[in-house]
Formats: sequence, C-alpha cells, structure tokens
Amino acid sequence: MNTELLEKFAPVLISPTPPVVRDSRLLMDVEGEVAVYYSPFEYINPKAQIVLVGITPGPTQMVNANNVARRELLAGSTPLDAIRTAKQEGAFSGEPMRTNLIRQLDHWGIQTWLGLKSTKELFEGSRDLVQTTSLLRYPVFVGGNDYRGTPDMTRNVLLRKYLLEHFVQEVQDMPEAIFIPLGPQVQKVIDALVVQKVLPKERIIRGMLHPSGNNTYRINYLTGATRGAIPHATNPVPYDNGRLDFRQIYL
Repeated sequence: MNTELLEKFAPVLISPTPPVVRDSRLLMDVEGEVAVYYSPFEYINPKAQIVLVGITPGPTQMVNANNVARRELLAGSTPLDAIRTAKQEGAFSGEPMRTNLIRQLDHWGIQTWLGLKSTKELFEGSRDLVQTTSLLRYPVFVGGNDYRGTPDMTRNVLLRKYLLEHFVQEVQDMPEAIFIPLGPQVQKVIDALVVQKVLPKERIIRGMLHPSGNNTYRINYLTGATRGAIPHATNPVPYDNGRLDFRQIYL
C-alpha cells in the first residue's frame, strides 16, 4: 500500500502544534470554494466482507484520524501501521455517529450474517471483516463548511477526480465485498457507478440512513428505539424495504 502521502504530511502530523480541522498545512487541492485536505484514510482492507460508505470524512473523523496517526508515528509505528490504525479508529468515529451506525446495522441483522453478537465488534476485535470508506476519501469542505453533496461530485472536475482515483479503485480491490451506502446522497452516486458498470448492483445494500447526529431521531424511530408518530420529513419505506431485502437474501 502506498504511504507516500502520509510520509509527505508526517512532519505536520507530529509537529509540536497538532493539526486542526482545515489546517492549511494539510491542504491537498483547491478549486474555487472546494478544498480537499489530507487525513490518513487510505488504508484498504482486501479481506473485508462489508464496506460502509459515507460521503467524505467530517471534521470529527478528520481530527480523530490525524490524532491517532500522530500518536502512532510518535510511538515509532511504521507509516503503514499508522495508516491502518488511524483508519480503523477514525472512520465513523465520534458520537452519536458510531452509535447511530451500529444501531442500524444490528437492526438489519448484519451481526448475525457476520457471526457476531453485535456490529460493535466491527470497530473492536473484528475489524478484519469491514472496510470503512467514503466516496471522497479525504476530507472535503466547501466555503469552509462540511461537504454535503453540493457541488455534485460526479460533475465537479476536482471531486470527480478524487471519486474515480480512490473510491473506484477500492471497489476493484474488494471484488467479493458488499457495499452499504449510507444516506441518499451516497446512494445517488453509487447508482451512477452502477450505470457505468463500476459496481454490480447485486453487491449493494440500499436503504440505510447516514449516521450523522442530524438523523438520530429518525434512526431511533426506524430501529424501534423510540415509538410514536413518524418523525417529520422521514420516509420509512426505503429503510424498511432495504432491511427486508437484506434479511431475505442473507439471513
């Protein structure tokens, strides 16, 4: 696995002043208001059975991954080990994101399919079963704000480059894994890649919500953690249909 980027940015990661969100020392690319920053998310697990796909690492994940890489490098770990550990600990980290993700995965029965008691184990001792990733591997910000799908990554020249150079390569490196896009923005891009024959539709599990804190009340309702009327602006059909399809095929 190529560790050139980590080695390039290692002096920043281990500097006396730890990097922060949108740290100018980690800027990789910029086009207009779109800026791409380095954070060590390049590790690929070729043995993964399931791939969890987000949009792009957010500020919390960026800082957490950078801090883990800093810790590992200062402790004498190799660049490869630093990348692996940073990816494992940083991806979908922070609360309520990690809990929202586990709650959905367990509600669908993915832990049963993988032979686990809970998908919480995917982030502990069973990390060899999962690849956590994003359509855009490195943190993207637009006008200083989190990237939420605008501009369209399939049309924007800079973002499309990152999509094709990194995520598409991950698809090819994990030919047997199934992919779970998290949220409609991710699903839209995945569907476009299916049309382009980059990813077979049979390897996609649709319907899960993005586990961000903004969706906590929806996820609590859909997974049965809370009861009552359907939350505002919530369409339970894609989630329920996806869960039913998964359980019919895999359980």
